[in-house]
Amino acid sequence: MKKTIRIALTIALVVSITTAAMAFGPGYGHGYGMGMTGANLTPEQAQKYAQFQKDILPLKQKMLQLKTELMTLRTAATPDWNAIAAKQKEMVDVRTEIQKKAAEAGISGFGPGLCKGGKGMGMGMSKMGMGRMGM
Repeated sequence: MKKTIRIALTIALVVSITTAAMAFGPGYGHGYGMGMTGANLTPEQAQKYAQFQKDILPLKQKMLQLKTELMTLRTAATPDWNAIAAKQKEMVDVRTEIQKKAAEAGISGFGPGLCKGGKGMGMGMSKMGMGRMGM
């Protein structure tokens, strides 16, 4: 009986902690930010942003591939730190290319950092893009 009560209390504690943690939203660090999804866009802005998303899709896919490769390199039995550094530099180059395309498209405030109007700090990758999105 005491064992059953302990298990029930443990489960209740875990559920309470998890619920409290989830209530704070996206949080800080590498997380999902609002991006432009929460912005009030005019139809022209929405169309321009949708085209921008289509244009950077290959770069976003490349970034995901690089992240996967980086995780593989980091979890190796004997990590090759030169390869890890090279992979991180590749990621910076891809991120810079995305920022360049954003500037060319006239989308301001794009890149790593705070998501305007949200709590998410860090990379803030949302389904609409990554980083600080404010127009």
